[in-house]
Amino acid sequence: MRLGFFLSEAFGSMRRNWVMAMAAVITVFISTAILGAVLVTRDNLNQGATSLKNRVLIEVFIKDGATDEQKATLEQRIQSIPEIKSYQYISKDEALRRFRKRFGERIVQNLPINPLPASYEIQVKDANQVDRVARQFFDDPAVDNDPGTHNGVKYARETVRKMLGTINLVGIGMWIATGVFALAAVLLISTTVRLSIFARRREVEIMRLVGATNWFIRWPFVLEGFITGLIGAVVAAGFVWLCNWALANWLESSDIDFLQIRVFSMWWQSGSWPAGLLPTLAVLGAALGALGSMVALRRYLKT
Repeated sequence: MRLGFFLSEAFGSMRRNWVMAMAAVITVFISTAILGAVLVTRDNLNQGATSLKNRVLIEVFIKDGATDEQKATLEQRIQSIPEIKSYQYISKDEALRRFRKRFGERIVQNLPINPLPASYEIQVKDANQVDRVARQFFDDPAVDNDPGTHNGVKYARETVRKMLGTINLVGIGMWIATGVFALAAVLLISTTVRLSIFARRREVEIMRLVGATNWFIRWPFVLEGFITGLIGAVVAAGFVWLCNWALANWLESSDIDFLQIRVFSMWWQSGSWPAGLLPTLAVLGAALGALGSMVALRRYLKT
């Protein structure tokens, strides 16, 4: 069978030209390791963005003089807004307990009355909707607004906008970086394959002289690129995963609580794309190796 012949030629060529084959494997390893690092970084940025979005809260403070009817109407309004994911009622006593826990007993022990208002803590489904949801409570009669203001509704308006803008920019930047490194990998691999073809130019010329078609000459090189790409990518996947695991464990054992990262799964990343580090980089590396070989051969076989 031709496939068996082509595979035999590819492995035989790798054995005879092991230095160039090793150079190709190292090239793919470096390229896919960088791509793997980009994927892991992007995944952790997405997780961080999701975590930040889930922490965006709207606080609606209830004025002390609000009637029971006004309070009930306010809660009905909260329940009727589809963009709201969940809400929690914070009583005056609960607000004081939280304040005492955060700032200590000494600050509140001499207060004659509890000055803190009751409130609702509202979490929205989408952080992009926080401004629109908050505006629906600006003029509610139960809300503790000072005259001419909307200070009874608290949310980090500018912070949310900047956070969402930064997340979007970083996401675009990571996609661009992925594309740039993928292109660089193809160019590096094609350069390595061209050097390999140049070193074996007599072999190629003899095959052309005896009537071999371009595709007959091309297939062993494409398979060689596929195999070297696969080997380099599998090694890169193990290397990236090990670095990711070591960094995650080091951060978990350190005092840097705000820089916790998750370990990207080697086989299957639940609820995320790509599926896992090994299958993603293996497919990517094999494809880049084959594509790099085809690019190099296309230019060479034209001459």
